[in-house]
Parts: sequence; structure tokens; C-alpha cells
Amino acid sequence: MPSTNRTPNLGLNSWIDSDRPKRIDFVSDNTIIDNYVGGHIADTDVHLTAAEKARATEPFRIMVLYGTGETSMSVNVGFNPAMVTVFRTGYPLGYYNGTSFNVDSAVWTPRGASCGISVEGERVTLLNGSTGITRVTNNLNEENAQYILIAYR
Repeated sequence: MPSTNRTPNLGLNSWIDSDRPKRIDFVSDNTIIDNYVGGHIADTDVHLTAAEKARATEPFRIMVLYGTGETSMSVNVGFNPAMVTVFRTGYPLGYYNGTSFNVDSAVWTPRGASCGISVEGERVTLLNGSTGITRVTNNLNEENAQYILIAYR
């Protein structure tokens, strides 16, 4: 026999001393609890997806890179970034050296980027050398130079 009383929120059995619980009463209560909790866990309107959790707990990744002197350097940031910034430590973002403008920083977004940086999936590529623009040089992979790369989710 089901209980005389029910709980106010889930309608579970709430027996009094004279009630005689049966196995089916427990099975019914467990089904109600499982449906409620399972539905709650699966509700993506109140819970974050794995990608949303990653963005909330690790909204960006900072990497320290050392230049190789090659014309390009590629690194995998571990996710498809929404934005990437990179700059050479100890140098201004860019400067004129008397003959050309040296670019020691770059920014990339899906809608556009500065010169010297490209992103394909999780891979960020930094360029070193001529930009194709007269008297502008990318300095994003100078040998032994230190760079800070920040990739934002």
C-alpha cells in the first residue's frame, strides 16, 4: 500500500506508522527520483556543456615561446581560439629602426588579423621577415627572442 502522505515537491512516499510499505513503493520513488535528477543533469539550459566549462574555467592559454630564426614558427594551442595576441618581451609592439618598421606583435581574430600571424584550427603560425609591405618587417620568430602568446577561447 502506498503511503498515506506524499512529499510536497516530488510526491514521494512519506509513510506514517500505520502504513505498510511495499517494494513497488520504493521502485516508484526511485523512478521518480531518477527521472527528476536525470532530467536536471541533461538540461543544458541550466548546465554548461564541456566546451562552455572549458571556456569558463580556462578562458585563455598563455604560452612562452622562443624564436628559432626560421621564416615561420607554428604552435598548437589545444583549442580553436576566438582571438590570439602575441608580443616580443622587452620590445615595443613595433618600432622604426631607421630603414623599416619592425613588427614585434600581432593580433588575430576570425574576422581579421594584423600582419605576421595566421591561425588554422588549433595551430597558430608566426612569421619572421618580409611582410610584402614595403619597409615593414615581421619580427615574430627572431632567434632566441622570447614571445608571449595568449590564445582566448
